[in-house]
Amino acid sequence: MHKLLLLNLILILSFISCNNETPDEIIPFAFVSQDINLNLIQYQDLRRPGGYIYIAPGDNSGYKGLIVYHDGDGTYRAFERACSFDPRADCDPVIVDDSGIFLAHECCHSTFDFNGNPTGGPASLSLMQYYTYVDGIYLKISNN
Repeated sequence: MHKLLLLNLILILSFISCNNETPDEIIPFAFVSQDINLNLIQYQDLRRPGGYIYIAPGDNSGYKGLIVYHDGDGTYRAFERACSFDPRADCDPVIVDDSGIFLAHECCHSTFDFNGNPTGGPASLSLMQYYTYVDGIYLKISNN
């Protein structure tokens, strides 16, 4: 009788502690080295504070591509578009929500602010952010 009770208790505890969500994962390393000429028309959205662009994944543009955001006062942020909760998920990358107020990843159901910090959903890690600086008319983005 005690063995059956113990077995039931173990089963109940295992069901309670099971979690279908996967833990936050480290985003795989990808080399980033981008020089963006801020005077080119395809980057005109970066000329105004709050403007942003997407850079597709490819040579030197991160694991799943980049979101580049003009923070104001000549400050820019560049984020990896892989969700910090499940970066290897085979789905669309992080986007700027239609409201323009936050970043979202529909697949991992997480949201982030424009500092890359998680604001909702299962993600507890910030988005990976790359180093940015302005050199004349060029915005340079890199791993360091």
